[in-house]
Order: sequence, then C-alpha cells, then structure tokens
Amino acid sequence: MIAAVIFLLGLIASPVHAAPSMSALPDSVELPQAEMPAVPEDWVVVPSPLADVYAAPRDRGTALRLSRHLAQRLPQLAAELDLPVGNRMHVVVAPTQQLFHDLQPGRLPNWADGTAWPHRGQIYLRAPRLRGNAADSLETVLEHEIVHVLLGRAFGKAPVPRWLQEGVAQLKSGEYSAETTATLARGILGDSLMSLYELSRGFPKNALRAQLAYAQSADFVAYIQNTHGDQAINTIIREMANGERFAPALRVATGETVDDLDLAWRARLQSSPLGLSPLFSEGVWWGLGAFLVPVAWFAVRRRNRKKLERWSREELLEDALYRTMERVFSEANPSESAPHDPTEYPYN
Repeated sequence: MIAAVIFLLGLIASPVHAAPSMSALPDSVELPQAEMPAVPEDWVVVPSPLADVYAAPRDRGTALRLSRHLAQRLPQLAAELDLPVGNRMHVVVAPTQQLFHDLQPGRLPNWADGTAWPHRGQIYLRAPRLRGNAADSLETVLEHEIVHVLLGRAFGKAPVPRWLQEGVAQLKSGEYSAETTATLARGILGDSLMSLYELSRGFPKNALRAQLAYAQSADFVAYIQNTHGDQAINTIIREMANGERFAPALRVATGETVDDLDLAWRARLQSSPLGLSPLFSEGVWWGLGAFLVPVAWFAVRRRNRKKLERWSREELLEDALYRTMERVFSEANPSESAPHDPTEYPYN
C-alpha cells in the first residue's frame, strides 16, 4: 500500500517535464534537391563554408554565432557518422512563431522547436527569445537538425527509421541529459518500457509514450555505441540506408540478434538505480511532504487525545481513591466533622 502511494505521488507530485527538444521531421518524401528558403528580402545572410544562415536584421548576432558553430560542427558530425555532407545547407532563424510556421515548405506540429527538410537542405529554428527557458541551447538544436539532414540524405527517398533518426540525433547533439534519464526512470518505475520491435515500428501517438520512445531511442543508440563501439552505429546506418531490414542490420553491426540485444539492454535499464530516481526528486519529496504533513497532524492529534483521555481517567481514579481514604478516615475518627486537609500530616 505504501509503495503504491509513493508511486502515485511520483507521478502526481513530480514537476511536469516538457517534451525534449523534439524536432519535426516531415513524414512526406521531398524532392531530392537543395533549395534556398523563401525568406524576406531585407533579411541578412551569413555564409559559412558549408551552409548559409538567414535571419531578420535584429537577429544578425544569432546568425553570426550559428554560422561559426556550423563551420566547426557540420564537418565533425559528418565525419563521426561517416557520411558525406552533400549539398549546401540553409539555416533559417525565424523571428516570430508565425513566421516559423509560414516559412516552412510543409506542415509541422505545434510543439516543434526546430525542423529539418533533408533533401531540400533546409533547417528552421526559432529565435532565442521565442524559446523561453528551453533546456537545450540553440546550437544543440541546430546539431540535432544537422544530423537529421545527414541521415535523410544518406537514406535518399527511403524513410529513416524513427528510433534511429531520433536516437542518433539526440546522442550526437548531446541531448542525452538528466531529463532523458528522468523519463527513462519513470518508464522503469511504471513498467512501461517499449521493446526494440515496438520502437522499430514507429513512435506512439500518445505524447507521454512518444516522450518515452525518444528517451529509449537515445539510450539504445548510446548502449550500442558503448557496448559495440562507435562503428556499430555507422554500420547500422549504412546497412539500413542500403535497404537492409532492422533485425539483419543489427546482427551485422553487433553480431547479436534483436531479442538478445533487447533482453540485455532492457535488463541493464531495469537493474539500474534509475527506477528509484523519481522517488528522490524534489517534486516527489514536496509531494510526500504535502501528503505526510496532514497525516502527521492527525497522528499527533490522535496521540494527544489519547493522552488527555488517559490523564482524565487517572484524575478520576485519584479522586476516587482520595474520597475512599477520606471516608475510611472519617469512619475511624467520628468526632471529626470537618473534612481533612490532605496537605496536613496527622499528629501521633
């Protein structure tokens, strides 16, 4: 019963986490060509060796910063994944939420923090002032989208499996964070982890389940990399980009079957202390406090009531004993009519 109460408190009292910097990757197949984005004529364009950054005049400083970051990280990410950069990329920094939606070459979900259109070579980001207190920096989101473009170009017209797309993007951009760990911990505690076969079929439509799928994808890619080396991920990408199916690609890259990998990966998660981490979060302790304070108050009140009742009974017993002694003393000394003062001692 206590465990059930703690589990419910972990779900209710924990602060609600926003979804990770989940970028939108359009489901529709794009034309295999690079295109310049249709931005307003008065915008500035900041070039770098492999990409151009477009921004409104007031966001020129942000564009310069992203351009420098692009020049450094784009070739590094391509080398890490053993993939070609391909055609020139175009990065758009939208100054308003409305323009972020209007400038896109297609529809996107409302929660998107950034988007990537691989075959067009286009990346769309929101200006820093639109992002509020987002956990990830704009540079991190940019790296996430760069990985999407690189993978999308490698797969051509074939769709990139969602778990691979999001898992690699999160890992390479450094988005495997405390929030990812917390999401995994809640999945372990709630016994709701998805299997590799479930992940391979796509992400759930339910927002909470989708958030868990993102976290599990990042953790599985990290597990493959840590267990089988950096080249294992690149092998999976190459095999699946060449049309190989999920299970054979994993077997070629790791030498293990999907079932064996799934068993070892999830066993590692379930045997780790992650499952207890929600119980030690600040939100849960506040929730426990909010739950335990009234419980403690009722316990103290009950204990005090029992104490008062005991004192009352003792007082009645003492009073009865005193009256009995007084009666016995009066019967033994009938000449004394006045009551005896119990504070006095009798004389011999």
